[in-house]
Amino acid sequence: MQRRIVASFLALPLLLLACVSAAAQTPASSNAQRALQWLQCTQQQANGQIGAGGNPIARSSEVAVGLAAAGQQASAMQAGAISLADYLKTATSTDVGTNGELLLARASVADAGPIATLATQLQAAKGSNGEYGGDIYSDALAILGLRAAGQTVADDAVAFLKGQQKTSGGWSADNADQYGEDSNTTSLVIQALISSGVESSDPTITKGFTYLQSVFGSGGFGSSPGAGPDPNSDELAIQAILAAQVQSDAAWQSRLDQALSYLAGQQVASGADAGAIFSPYSKLFATTDAPAAFLRRPLTARGVSEAAVPLLTCPAATTATATPHPTPTTAPILAQTGRPADGRPLLGGLALLLALGLLWRPRRGARNS
Repeated sequence: MQRRIVASFLALPLLLLACVSAAAQTPASSNAQRALQWLQCTQQQANGQIGAGGNPIARSSEVAVGLAAAGQQASAMQAGAISLADYLKTATSTDVGTNGELLLARASVADAGPIATLATQLQAAKGSNGEYGGDIYSDALAILGLRAAGQTVADDAVAFLKGQQKTSGGWSADNADQYGEDSNTTSLVIQALISSGVESSDPTITKGFTYLQSVFGSGGFGSSPGAGPDPNSDELAIQAILAAQVQSDAAWQSRLDQALSYLAGQQVASGADAGAIFSPYSKLFATTDAPAAFLRRPLTARGVSEAAVPLLTCPAATTATATPHPTPTTAPILAQTGRPADGRPLLGGLALLLALGLLWRPRRGARNS
């Protein structure tokens, strides 16, 4: 009887441990892992940057934010001996929006370079009207970067953004309103305002979500009313929902769930681009924001997530199946994995079998007596 009691007390916590460990790996974290794997294995260059053309500082910064969502530092993503952190440490730009993203990356991961000089540079870019840079998109990115770095955003900057809202509730990317409002800019501005202390219940924010509601259809968010969903618009809208925490409303929770499902449905399942997010515009741009969206990290979040999602190694040329990186010998944050492999589920299972065996033996003996 004593052995049964001891075994019972041993089995229960081990069973709970195995269940918790198994639950930690969600489908969304798997989506994020595969997106990060594609970015590293097919898009990282020899100098550590992500992408060969376009705006590599912005794309690399977006990936760093995704790594932070996965509980990883930028040094976890390497091309040979050079890491993404090495590239970001020396990256420079004169563009306000790009510097906003770079500051956001540096404030999210500790190894992407210093923030003080970059923050000062961005603060100096604010005009007398309260706008950072020369367009709304860049302005919002600058504010997000500054707030992530713990910098103060002046009242005139908040007032300027609020004053640029259109009657539809959306924002246009440029001051001249050449292209009309769009959901990408609107999602960024919502997050920038919230990061600056504007409450989710503020009429500016609620009107912004009225606009986002108007671009939702076919299970995802599009760039404008009547347009079909696309990954970039979907990702930024997901982050806006999370930043404002409007998913407490059942209707927004449903839209959030559908938007995440839509995004997962756009992920390439196999082949050379397995893990990438398909987009008719830019597969790279659609994928760099995906890990943070899958892991439910808004652009208002700060620092590295406590819940680490291990990165996957590049698949061998003869197989399309990625395998976990071998457990490194040092910790806590390492290239590829971020932490040593967790053996708790296996040990828990073996201990549980042993405990059940202890329970079974007295019963078998009773039958034989």
